Amino acid sequence: MKRTLLTVEDVLELMRREVKACGSQQAFASKVGITQGYVNDILKRKRELGPKILDALGLRKVVSYEQMEVKK
Repeated sequence: MKRTLLTVEDVLELMRREVKACGSQQAFASKVGITQGYVNDILKRKRELGPKILDALGLRKVVSYEQMEVKK
């Protein structure tokens, strides 16, 4: 299985799809065990994704660093 790194926007799009599939932010929040306000804050980028949401989306958080090109 190939692992793919996702951007925050990619993850938020996955979350938007799940919210739509559930029918509402409240329904998604209930399914995941969080508040609707938290869902809304995440979608508005006011708060970071927590473990319950990542688990519901089948994701895990990893930190990545990339070496910058040296300008000559």
